[in-house]
Amino acid sequence: MKTAFKPFLLAFMLSLKKPALLTLFTLLAWALTLVLSVVAKLIFEEGSDNLMNYNPIINGFIHAGPSHLFMNLGLIFVFLIPQINQQYNFTQLFLITLLISLAYFPISLAAGIPAVGISGTIYFMMARACLHKKNRLLFVFFALMFGYEIAHLNAASDGVAHGVHLIGMLFGFISLRRNKNAVRSLEHPEEHNALS
Repeated sequence: MKTAFKPFLLAFMLSLKKPALLTLFTLLAWALTLVLSVVAKLIFEEGSDNLMNYNPIINGFIHAGPSHLFMNLGLIFVFLIPQINQQYNFTQLFLITLLISLAYFPISLAAGIPAVGISGTIYFMMARACLHKKNRLLFVFFALMFGYEIAHLNAASDGVAHGVHLIGMLFGFISLRRNKNAVRSLEHPEEHNALS
């Protein structure tokens, strides 16, 4: 019994290596944005907040405070553990965060509410983790989260950019559909060629 458990434990520990590294890189990216925020404050003074918070290149890594940062680091770590999300490296994680920030940018400007933090990317990974297998419990969890975000979409007073979460979910769903189509075309090339 013990000998069978050791390989499982070792495999589980090894499966945590990549999510842990990506979480560490996310923390380092936050540290870099903190340095940039200080530099911007010295140069642009009062205008620096808008410059940083409305900047889609870096606002995915800016966080409102330590609790916001560590909550998001914990969640990104958890949702990077599923095998379906372990295909990403930090460059891809950055690009996903950038795409979500760019998609939300016009809404952010129109509403006057900047979105800071990596939560859009967390919802991207969550959507992929919940929808890639036919698991009713995960589907229900996803549906509840989706319903919550829709219900609170106009609740600007809570300080949460629910639109970013929904964009992350949508992009996660789209990426999953693209993955499934790519896998299907590799497994059944004759069907894919017939459809082309």
